[in-house]
Amino acid sequence: MNLSAKQREIVNRVDTPLLVKGLPGCGKTRALTERVKRLLAESKRGKVLVLTLSGLAAAETRLRLGQDAQVSQAPDRLKISTIHSFALDLLSSRGYLIGLRPDLTALENDHDRLAIMRDLILSEPSIARQLTGTRPWKDFITNCLNDISDHKRRLITPEESKIKEPFPYVYRKYNEILSFRNVMDYDDVLFFTYRLLIENPDVAKLYHTVYRHICLDEAQDLNEAQYQVIQALCSNEFNNIMMVSHENQAICTFNGYGGRYIIDNFVNDFSPTIYILDENYRYAKRIINYLNFLTDNEDNLSRYHYEGELNVNVFENEREEAKFVCSVIQNLMANGHDDIEGTLTHDKFAVIARNKYVLASVDSALSEDRIPFYYERPYAGIFSETVFMTAFGYILRLMANSRDSFYLRLLCNLLDKKFLSELNTTNITNVLKELLYETDFSFLAAIIKDIKSDNILNLHKVLDNIDKNMPLTLSDDDKYLLKKDISEWRTHWQTFCTKNPSENRTLVSFRHAIALGKTQKSDSNSGVALLTAPMSKGLEFEVVFVIGLSEGTFPDYRAMRRGPEAMTQEKNIMRAAVGRAKRICHLSYPKLKLMPWGDYQIQRPSRFIGPYVP
Repeated sequence: MNLSAKQREIVNRVDTPLLVKGLPGCGKTRALTERVKRLLAESKRGKVLVLTLSGLAAAETRLRLGQDAQVSQAPDRLKISTIHSFALDLLSSRGYLIGLRPDLTALENDHDRLAIMRDLILSEPSIARQLTGTRPWKDFITNCLNDISDHKRRLITPEESKIKEPFPYVYRKYNEILSFRNVMDYDDVLFFTYRLLIENPDVAKLYHTVYRHICLDEAQDLNEAQYQVIQALCSNEFNNIMMVSHENQAICTFNGYGGRYIIDNFVNDFSPTIYILDENYRYAKRIINYLNFLTDNEDNLSRYHYEGELNVNVFENEREEAKFVCSVIQNLMANGHDDIEGTLTHDKFAVIARNKYVLASVDSALSEDRIPFYYERPYAGIFSETVFMTAFGYILRLMANSRDSFYLRLLCNLLDKKFLSELNTTNITNVLKELLYETDFSFLAAIIKDIKSDNILNLHKVLDNIDKNMPLTLSDDDKYLLKKDISEWRTHWQTFCTKNPSENRTLVSFRHAIALGKTQKSDSNSGVALLTAPMSKGLEFEVVFVIGLSEGTFPDYRAMRRGPEAMTQEKNIMRAAVGRAKRICHLSYPKLKLMPWGDYQIQRPSRFIGPYVP
C-alpha cells in the first residue's frame, strides 16, 4: 500500500488523540482504514470502534476494510456503525438506567411525528383557538417540529428553551406523548444516550475496556448532540480517539451542524496531534487540468498524485461511439491501468450524457457485448425531457384526479397561466382545454377527449394524436426530443399492457403502476452505470465516458437559446460530469446523429471540447 510520509505517521500513532484534516481526495479515509488494520494486527486485545455520520459512509468503510485479510480474520474485534445506530444499541442494553423501557421503539418517519403533533394541537383548545381563521396549521406544526429537532440536537430541554410560549409548552407535551406511547423520535436517540452516559459514568468506563480505539470519519458534519455523546463516551479518561475531517467540507451548516465543533471543541477538549494532508489521491492531473480549462481555475496540479488520462475522440456515428465505450471497458478490465489500484470491475465505470436518449446506442452496444449495466434513476416515475410531455404527464394526473391542486399549479406554471385556487375542477376537461388554449401546448387539447379516468385507456391512440398534431414550427432538436419522449411513454404503456388484462387498463391503474415503478425496465443496480449529467453530482467512478458532446446536445440547445446564465449552468453540469472521473475520462461526440424520422443530422463538436478535438 503506497502511503505518504504523513499518512504513515498517522497509521503508526497510537494511544493519543489525532485530528486528520484535508480536502476531498487527500487520503484521509485511507489513513483511517490503514490505521485500523494496524491496530487490529498489532494487538489482540480490545476492539476498534469506527463511527460515521451516514449509513452510506459506514457501508463504504466496511467495504474498504472487508477486503483486507487481517480484518476478515478478526471480525468480532471491529465495529463499524453510524453514531445513531451505536447510540440505539447502547440504549437497548442500558436505557433502563435512565428509566427507559426495554421495548422502547423509535418512530419510523416524519409522518408519525406530524401525526402526533397534529393530534396534540387538536387536543389543546387554547392553542387551536389561536390558530383558527388563519393558514397556520401546517406551517405551525412544521415549524414546531423543526424547532424541537433543533433543541434536541443542541441538548436543550423545554425548560431551557428561549422561544416564547406556546412553543415550550408544546415541546413538553410532545415529549409526554412520546413517553406515554413508549416511543422516541430520531433526535431522542442521541439526547437519551447523552443523558445515559453523563448520569452513569460507569457505562462509559465499561466501553473503554471493550473499545481500545475510537475513530470517527467525516466528522466535520457533527452537530452538538453527536459531539457531546462522543465526548461523554470518552469522558475524561479516554484519549485513543481519531477524528477525520475538514471544517471547509461541512455540508450541514444549519440546525446545529458545522465544522466548528471539530476545530474548536475537539481541539480544546482533547488537545489532539493535528495532521493536515494536502496531496490529492482521488483525482488525476489530466482531469483537473481539463477542469481548469473549463472553469478558468488555476488549481495547482502538483498537489495531485496520479497522472491519469483525459482523451477526446471523434466518431462517424453514435454506433461507433458506443462500440468504443465497450472496447475500452473490456480492455481495462482485462489489463488494468497503472493509475488504478486493484482489479477493475464493471461498477467502476460510468457513461454520462446530457439527456437520457443519448445513452440508447450505448445501451444497445453493452447488451450486444453482454456487459452488465444499469440506469441510475432518480425515482420510479417517468421523467420527460420536453416541456410538452411534462405537461402531458400533468394532464394525465389531473384527468385521474381532478382535485390534485398540486399538479394543477405545476401545469399553470408550465403554461405561464395564473393559478386560481378556487378554480372549479368538477369538469376538468373544460378546465384543461381553457388552460391550453392559445399556448404553445394547444395541440395537446386534441387528446383530452380520449382520456377518461374510469374508462379503458388506449394510450397508443393518445400518443399517436400527439405525434400527428405536434406543431410544424418545432425545430429538429425539439422534434427529436419530443418524439423520443413519446416513444418512452409508449414503452412504459407497453410494459403496463403486458402485465395487465385489457379490462384493467384504466388511467388510474396505469398511474399507480408508474408510481410503483412497475413500468420501469428491471435493472439489477450493478454493472456499468448509465446516467444523465444532472444526476451525476456526488458520484465517483474510476473511469467515465461523457458521450454526445456536440453543440445543441451538450450544451443543450434550449440553454443556448436562453442565454449566458443558462450556458453558465450548462458549463457547471459539464464540470460535474467530468468531475465524476477519478482516473480516466473519455470525452466524445459523433459526426452524425440519427433522427427518429430516419435522417442523419450533422454534428459539430461542443464548445466544451472544441480546443481538444484532434
